[in-house]
Amino acid sequence: MSGSLSVPQFVDAPSSQPGWVRAANALGRRIPLLRRPSAEAWWAEARRGALADCEPTPEAREALDALAASIEHEARLNLVGRISARSDTLRLARTHLRIHRALRKTPEIEATPLPPLVFIVGWPRTGTTFLHHLLARDPRNRTLPYWESFDPVPPGRKRDRRVEELRRMLRFLELLAPDYQAIHPMTPTDPEECVALFMNEFRTLQFDFQYRAPGYVDWLFGQDPRIAYSAYHRQLKLVQFHRPAGERFILKDPTHLVHLETLIDLFPDARFIFTHRDPAAAISSICSLMAHTRAIFSDEVDPREIGREVLSGYWPPALDRARELRTRLAPDRIADVRHADLARDPVATVRGLYDRLDLPFDEGVAGALGHFVERQHAMPRHRHIHSPDGFGLRTEAIRDRFKEYREEFDLE
Repeated sequence: MSGSLSVPQFVDAPSSQPGWVRAANALGRRIPLLRRPSAEAWWAEARRGALADCEPTPEAREALDALAASIEHEARLNLVGRISARSDTLRLARTHLRIHRALRKTPEIEATPLPPLVFIVGWPRTGTTFLHHLLARDPRNRTLPYWESFDPVPPGRKRDRRVEELRRMLRFLELLAPDYQAIHPMTPTDPEECVALFMNEFRTLQFDFQYRAPGYVDWLFGQDPRIAYSAYHRQLKLVQFHRPAGERFILKDPTHLVHLETLIDLFPDARFIFTHRDPAAAISSICSLMAHTRAIFSDEVDPREIGREVLSGYWPPALDRARELRTRLAPDRIADVRHADLARDPVATVRGLYDRLDLPFDEGVAGALGHFVERQHAMPRHRHIHSPDGFGLRTEAIRDRFKEYREEFDLE
């Protein structure tokens, strides 16, 4: 994509939609064109053809039941949202079936050793994406390119079309939300979050970003997170089995912060990079990301409702709990990265975190990182405009809520 993009302060869903989307949704309000969401029907359709002999796991069945109910009764989807939800769910269901068929047919995948794991954890909008892309410039670091997390099962003897298929999906997203890349840039080949691997099991808070789904969120928090993380672990082995690479795995998903205790228990030797930003700026940006994402699928997105939901939801207690859990980790398993430092001097910031994690950092890595930063600076500058006031929140109230955290990491 060429040229700079600008995402204004969110006001309401229709204002953020292109004209053709508003027109399609207006038509959809008059003519109900789709059947109600049905997990049973989605699984039946996903299993047609080559996947007829496959069955979803009981855990995935239960998860999609909860998600479908929440989509039906709470998400307030427009026509585009209903079409997208059906299309996306069918794709994920088919991927789930293919993953578990691959694990069943190739049992040696379970024995695949993973390289040492390094997790980037922190709230969304705290610099995690830029840091992830930066660390991927070190050839010793193995990341998950989006095409691989999007579909972790190679096609076998057929031509591998995963990059092409993902590129088509991202082009369609661009049609629905032309400026969305200014909020969260995505390409098929760049490193991406682990979230797609959890979506393949229908157990992730990503669905809460896409849809208003409080019932699903309540259900998810009532589940043992080890169910989702055990499936995630198997998918990491699947991708490593088919494409062994790297001396260490650099993994990133903001929702890892919510389940940090499970992550520590499941991967007892993993190291962690915690990202930090002024909570008022981070929460404002989270609200904007959630509002603009939900506005792709629904015409009823209330920014003040989003503000209340985020500030009283799972992100604040997740941060509180993470601050407690990190005290249990050895100092050489933790590195902290402040958003302001990463923006001011990315290469020096990465050099410092390598030092704290006892990882080798040489001039070749410094050169690769410097070249990446130069290319980023030469690209068009996107604008993502947001403020706490726009979501019914007050900057000082947010900062007071996180006073100790701000003081600990000198965040302003």
